[in-house]
Amino acid sequence: MSLIWIIAAGLAIILGGLLIASFTPAIFPAQGSTQAQQVDTLFRFMLAIGGAIFLLVNGVLLYSVIRFRARKGDNSDGPPIHGNTTLEFTWTVIPAVIVLILTIYSFQVWTSIRAPQPNEQTVNVVGQRFVWSFNYPITDKTLPQGVTMDQLPQAAKDAVTSGKALFTSSQLGTWVNQPVHAFLDTVDVNHAFWIPGMRIKQDLLAGRETDVRFTPVEAGTYRIECAELCGPGHGTMAGSLGGPDNTTLMGSWLVVYPDEQTYLREFYDPQAAAVLFPPTDPALLGQQVIGNYACKGCHTLTSQGWAGTIGPHLDGIGSRAGNRIPGMAAEDYIHDSLRNPAHFIVPGFTNDMTPFSNQNPPPGGATYMSDEDLNAITAFLLTQK
Repeated sequence: MSLIWIIAAGLAIILGGLLIASFTPAIFPAQGSTQAQQVDTLFRFMLAIGGAIFLLVNGVLLYSVIRFRARKGDNSDGPPIHGNTTLEFTWTVIPAVIVLILTIYSFQVWTSIRAPQPNEQTVNVVGQRFVWSFNYPITDKTLPQGVTMDQLPQAAKDAVTSGKALFTSSQLGTWVNQPVHAFLDTVDVNHAFWIPGMRIKQDLLAGRETDVRFTPVEAGTYRIECAELCGPGHGTMAGSLGGPDNTTLMGSWLVVYPDEQTYLREFYDPQAAAVLFPPTDPALLGQQVIGNYACKGCHTLTSQGWAGTIGPHLDGIGSRAGNRIPGMAAEDYIHDSLRNPAHFIVPGFTNDMTPFSNQNPPPGGATYMSDEDLNAITAFLLTQK
């Protein structure tokens, strides 16, 4: 009879562990990548083992409390038990075997999700307080549809041939079944690049480039977050929803398009063409290039959809700039604020801004701002009356 009860308890523990493993991951975001499928399978396996052990330990504890409780009127000592070598050997070997199995399985998943894939899309990800930026290289093989090298202005042609042509977006764009290889870098403190729907998270370490791979399997939008506390604006590095109908993508999101043609038409081609054929009006050019920099992570600028709170509002800066420092023209003040932000600190704020230098090659670096971009951004900000 005792054997039957032991077998029944063992089966109940195993089934209970499987039940826990089946229901708990239901609270996770939908699996958006092949990596998510592998990670979730591993997690369910670990959860089944952990759930079974949880039921076993608490079941034995409950049984012991009931079976061996002190009886009324019994004031005697319990039996003197020194130890049980067989039991100690068992509870040492079984956990060791479990850990070994989990180590091998986890290593297989880790190597699989990091393995290079054919025809990978490469994207450079820059983490900076308090914004994500995604840089997409433009080459002679990735020109917008219908555009040839002969049609490009000379400056754009030189940038493409030298490998310096790129556009920067606050969104990470790709399409279904396209492997993505993201190179991660930070220009200040450590960050952590996390896309819950893809089940990927990778630290960005100061002074070291890291990378991560994933292959989307479902079209849609996926929130991008920073999982490393990086300062007072850490929370703003997570994608959010805004706008009148609360459906506008604010901050950084991964947008997975259903196919490559849709990705090119709606995401890549318009932004690449805007860089290759820049507007001649300095203010319009400034409106285009200001999004390449981390300003949106700290400042509010309604016309651009920014909602940062770490730095002063830029709404109306064109009207206030000329009154900041006596004797300094509005244009000079904006120039100085970008090159030397510590010169004048707006009351109520601290000096958290990184200077934008024209002496920090290569162009395209997060703290590099060419004189051309500086003049264009200044012209644009002066229009914000």
